Amino acid sequence: MATEINRTPELLAPASDYNTAINALHQGADAVYAGLQKFNARERSPNFTVPLLSRLVQYAEDMGKNVYVAFNTLLKENELEEAVDCLTDLARIRPHAVLVQDLGVLHLLRKQFPDLPVHASTQMGTHNSAGAEILASQGVERIILERQLTLKELRTIVDKNPVETE
Repeated sequence: MATEINRTPELLAPASDYNTAINALHQGADAVYAGLQKFNARERSPNFTVPLLSRLVQYAEDMGKNVYVAFNTLLKENELEEAVDCLTDLARIRPHAVLVQDLGVLHLLRKQFPDLPVHASTQMGTHNSAGAEILASQGVERIILERQLTLKELRTIVDKNPVETE
């Protein structure tokens, strides 16, 4: 049985801080994506502390909206322990999904935090149906495809895979 995929576009806004996130949600965004102070591609932004991110997730849920957490950098071996600590915090906060780039982070999430939804970040570089198939087999719920794909390539990937794409 094929998974039914929502074809309604989601208006998603970046949020570098709490006020930006709240404003985006009040101005019509369906969801925001944010990052903790480490392990996201926008580390130079103010970003969120764990308590503030927790507050944002609850606020968005009360509005019927989503918060996705960008955890989308490549990790070095010496960062794994700290990354697991951050993922433990995220598992407690329960964002609507964690956006990942690193295959090791994907593995950690599936092994240690299987209830956390995972989205493959555009930084993961998914640009064909074979890559999308592997990610789907690893429990990724949404794949943010490479920006350089043609419309024909996008259609082929979407038609061949049951996972939601962006």
